[in-house]
Amino acid sequence: MRDILPSRDYRGAWLVLAIFCAFGVFDHSLWSSNDTREGAMIREMVREGVWVTPVFNGRPYLEKPPLLHWTAVALCKLFGRVNEGLVRLPAALYGFGALLIIGRWARALGRERAGLVAAFLCATSALYFEYSRIVLTDAALTFMVVLSLYLFWRAYTAGSTNQKRWIPFLAAAALAFYAKGLIGPGLIWVAVGAFLAYRREWKLIVALGAVFSVLFVLILAPWVAALWRSGGPGFLHSVFWENQFGRFLAFNDPNLPLDPYYVHKEPVLFYLISLPVRLLPWTLLVIPALIYFFRKKSPVEGLAATFIRCALLGMLALLHVSSAKAACYTLPIFPVLFLMTGIWLEDTAILWQSALDRRLIGLTFGLVGFVVLAVPLLYLLIFANPLVFIHLKGPSVASASFILEPIALATGIFAWRRLERIFRSGRRNETILTKPMVLAVLGLVNAAAFLPYVDFDRSYKPLAALVREELNAGARMALAGERERDLGALMFYLDSRLKVVALTNATEWQAHLYEQPGRAGIVVAKSDLPQAEHLLLGQPFKTIQPTNCGTKSRAFRLIMNAADTTLPLKAPASQNTSGIRPKEGTP
Repeated sequence: MRDILPSRDYRGAWLVLAIFCAFGVFDHSLWSSNDTREGAMIREMVREGVWVTPVFNGRPYLEKPPLLHWTAVALCKLFGRVNEGLVRLPAALYGFGALLIIGRWARALGRERAGLVAAFLCATSALYFEYSRIVLTDAALTFMVVLSLYLFWRAYTAGSTNQKRWIPFLAAAALAFYAKGLIGPGLIWVAVGAFLAYRREWKLIVALGAVFSVLFVLILAPWVAALWRSGGPGFLHSVFWENQFGRFLAFNDPNLPLDPYYVHKEPVLFYLISLPVRLLPWTLLVIPALIYFFRKKSPVEGLAATFIRCALLGMLALLHVSSAKAACYTLPIFPVLFLMTGIWLEDTAILWQSALDRRLIGLTFGLVGFVVLAVPLLYLLIFANPLVFIHLKGPSVASASFILEPIALATGIFAWRRLERIFRSGRRNETILTKPMVLAVLGLVNAAAFLPYVDFDRSYKPLAALVREELNAGARMALAGERERDLGALMFYLDSRLKVVALTNATEWQAHLYEQPGRAGIVVAKSDLPQAEHLLLGQPFKTIQPTNCGTKSRAFRLIMNAADTTLPLKAPASQNTSGIRPKEGTP
């Protein structure tokens, strides 16, 4: 670990990057479908003491191995609590760890400043920024892949006859299975295999492959045994056949686990279309960097450049061959792509010869800088108008956010003018390599100003608070329709499992609401209310909605059986001629 830490000259910059990577981890509620589903699994694993496999509402979730979940459960047990930040923290740690390794690797190649720039570019790219802050396995996979490639490079260049130097690499490559399944070792071995095949080192490929096979079996054996004890051959078939080969090949079995993101069958050229968007705002820098590395007579020579090229090409080939494709699957190649970009930027800043390269650099930093400076101005203009959403969180939050933006604007203008003066003085290298760091800091301040309002609008907390109030009053509660995003959010904030009733089953609805005495309710999306009213035709009920909430919670209603009050029968809206409407909360 000590070897991975940055040199003393750059520790301040790495500290800034660590703070940047921590942003968005502890400061908002669960929003996305991944956060709510995986967060609910982690809370249930902590509450029920489950370690073998993630559990979702009492159902084993066998889609992926649980390295990320295990890490989150360990952190929650260490701190004695479960909250949004702790379930997101593993992704942030793994994401930052991969950046640290890239920085260390670049330092070993005599390119420490380029490695630091690569880390900032990678951390601020759209896809990496998002997935290093949500509860999903891709950040853990990225860390394990980058760590394994770095350990291979260290062993390969060690110049020692001691064969034990390969053990850390082989162990890390085997452990990568626990991050996301066979795709982890697969990405590592296509990178390493392509390099060794290019070097015609066939004996080394065979020897490493043989030892890896033994280590792989030994490392997986404890989990395989635990899976067998928990679910027998059915668990093993689901984990290793359906969820590994079923993803890679063209399987399409309706009996596979319930997950709307399960199949992801896309055409071969999917990544060619999606990657440029996910690399923003640095796409225009990545393209010339790739040309710089892969053109004939590239200035970047040596074994390291060859290994980086082979690693990128090998991993891209495997991702394209797989029938299942999603933008997030490319996350492990981002550190390698941006290491190339950092090296290209450093060389270009020194030589400063190509007019096209100069224009691409100027255009990219100019546009990003314009956006970073325009956001505070936009915020101040919005604040000056009596728009409701700015003041939703109260005057103290609004004032704090208002103060942040002038500071960001003044800091940005000062930094930009100073960097321009340094650039004109001939210190182009220093200027170009500093700009990503400045932009990251300013972007963080801008995001911090808007975050309270976004969280207010997208939070499930007001809805969960209303459901909890009914549960505390003794009501039986359920959710209409098994939307994993909504179910996961409610289970996380209620810290309990939740019954699910189908939107097409009137018998199930009426049994839940009316078969037993006492209060009972069902959470239903507002858009499904007409269908819910039809299911309850001829039965008394009332609807309640959350108050003091944003768009997300406002999109739901609680249908209660009105056990505590006397209400007229409620017919579907199209047949309700009584003129009496059920009680509903204030919008």
